[in-house]
Amino acid sequence: MKELDLSGIGEKISKIRKEKGLTLKDMVEYTGLSAGYLSNLETGKTSPTLENLHMVTSSLGIDLIELLTSEGRKKQVLRAEEVRIHRYEDYNMEVRLIDFGYDAQIYEVLTIWPGEIRLGPLSRHLYLETCTVLEGELSLELEEKIYKLHKFDSVYIPEKTAHRIWNDSDEKVVTYWVYQKK
Repeated sequence: MKELDLSGIGEKISKIRKEKGLTLKDMVEYTGLSAGYLSNLETGKTSPTLENLHMVTSSLGIDLIELLTSEGRKKQVLRAEEVRIHRYEDYNMEVRLIDFGYDAQIYEVLTIWPGEIRLGPLSRHLYLETCTVLEGELSLELEEKIYKLHKFDSVYIPEKTAHRIWNDSDEKVVTYWVYQKK
């Protein structure tokens, strides 16, 4: 198992942001985090939460685990026990990240259970993404319009497009996401 490497995390984020030609103002727009917080993060004056790191890495189109570890990993077969699972209790959400370690695409199986609806911030990413509903009904806000997606409905979300998802039904919703990182 790889060791987490938190040293220089801000410097790594700053370097990647600049390599992608992004300003702090761009990152504020994509993450919803303040410019002061992002600046302090990049200069090592503040420690990030896991949720904030996830927003930053998602906005940059990079993998959180590879940012936190000293070496990358490439696999052709990924076993169920190797899939990274992130739980976001505030949003009744579980994300199973399927990342083979190659640069082009990552995949997620995202489940949202019914319960109290708490809308997260609008997301914007530097990469395009697609989603297909496998089970249940997904609520989606995309470019200021609200959609209800049902089993096998799909959506294409271009890069930098504001969107958010939630479950306002009485059943769980399971979706499959593909992120095109390049």
